Amino acid sequence: MNRPRSTRSRFQVAELEGRVMLSHLPITGLAHPTAELARRHPGDFTTNPAGVAAILSALHGGAGHEFVTLIHKEVHNLGSVILGFETGRITQYSIPGFVAKIPNAQSDYTGPSLDRMFLTEAGAVLLKGGRLELGAITRGAFFASGTTSSVVFGLNRGMGSSLGPVYSQRPGITPDFEVTVTVAPYAQSYSATMTDMVTGVTTNIPANEIQVDGPVVRVFLNVGQIPSEGLPVPRYKFAAWTTTVPSAGIASVGSFAPESTMIPIGMLSPPPKAKPHHG
Repeated sequence: MNRPRSTRSRFQVAELEGRVMLSHLPITGLAHPTAELARRHPGDFTTNPAGVAAILSALHGGAGHEFVTLIHKEVHNLGSVILGFETGRITQYSIPGFVAKIPNAQSDYTGPSLDRMFLTEAGAVLLKGGRLELGAITRGAFFASGTTSSVVFGLNRGMGSSLGPVYSQRPGITPDFEVTVTVAPYAQSYSATMTDMVTGVTTNIPANEIQVDGPVVRVFLNVGQIPSEGLPVPRYKFAAWTTTVPSAGIASVGSFAPESTMIPIGMLSPPPKAKPHHG
């Protein structure tokens, strides 16, 4: 009898996702979904309907449902994880391809306290046909403010350690490839680029490969666009961060996911081989 087991599993994933948004956060300030944060201490963060709605949508097959599938595949102790978030023992939890966290501002941030600057989830998963999906959910919707902001996905294909960290304050985040999604004021438009940090070449990503919906950002690439620098595709690593000014100092970075390291990308299908660079 598989139905009860499936229902329980789905419920537990919903609980895990929901607790990232709800655990240890005072349930206040919900009247306006675009409410912005007055202070940046983790204990002062409140839930935001936009972020919660995005998570529920993914759980029911909407944007980002691939990451729910990944959670089902990789997480075998959901009860323990849920309890960890409920008790405050866990504020961040990661598996290959996905990280969930209590939203917070990193300690050096001096920018505006906008909901969309604080990540609650980020992921990188390889899909069928060698398609790589990069995704993130912020605490609130991008259309909530007249400030330009970006979500950056950093990938390490093998040369990250040689290039060094993007920010000296985060020595564990050493990408050699960046994908930057920039959202204009009030989300009136958005665009994305990919930058090979080894060659210095920046390329525009077609608009049909980018999605920005409320607090959700997704971008799709082919593995062939991300040539190996020594690592096989399954060992590529990623991290994500928000920023008001890409390529500026860490004071412009709202939050990181994971906080201080890079984690392996996730796999939902056997990986194709990435073409190496030829100097």
